[in-house]
Amino acid sequence: MYNKVAIYVRVSTDEQRDNGYSIDSQLRMLIEYADKNNYNIVGIYNDAGYSGKNLMRPEMQRLLKDIEDGKIDILLAIKTDRLTRDGYDGYWLLHQCDKYNVRIELTLEPFDISTANGEMMFGLNLAFGQRERKEISARTKRGLEQMAIEHKHPNKPPYGYTRDKVTKHLEIEPIEAEVVKDIFNLICQLMEFLIDK
Repeated sequence: MYNKVAIYVRVSTDEQRDNGYSIDSQLRMLIEYADKNNYNIVGIYNDAGYSGKNLMRPEMQRLLKDIEDGKIDILLAIKTDRLTRDGYDGYWLLHQCDKYNVRIELTLEPFDISTANGEMMFGLNLAFGQRERKEISARTKRGLEQMAIEHKHPNKPPYGYTRDKVTKHLEIEPIEAEVVKDIFNLICQLMEFLIDK
């Protein structure tokens, strides 16, 4: 019986916060599903913190190699968008799995992808995932633009600055600023020295 199962999990920080599909909850659901179906888990592939915008993720690449090497019969994930949020990549993955006789099973989208209707549903979910990825990107861009308008820095202040606790604006940190100036001057001197050589 073909039951060598690869479990694939992925979440980005925003998705975990917004959708609640943490790595732990995904793993719990998928392991329970595999146990219930008497599947033999041969690998867990965890791309925590990686976007689904393409397949260039470390564990996804390892998974693809193991699929090519015939180590896997079933690819198990909770949803289409855990595998990818890109339509082209999704269909490429589907055909790659078909080429190596690997069945894709999605616990929260329980349709048979090997059928015409199942493939159609898979394609629709890819389209929705791709749309959501673009929406997330647009929301992030709008948020960063608004922070720039308000003179707020979105991340940890760079060396030489502190963040005002009330306005959230960056302010020069005098001691660190002197260190930055010294570094800049040393680099200028080094460049002059190299040019003169």
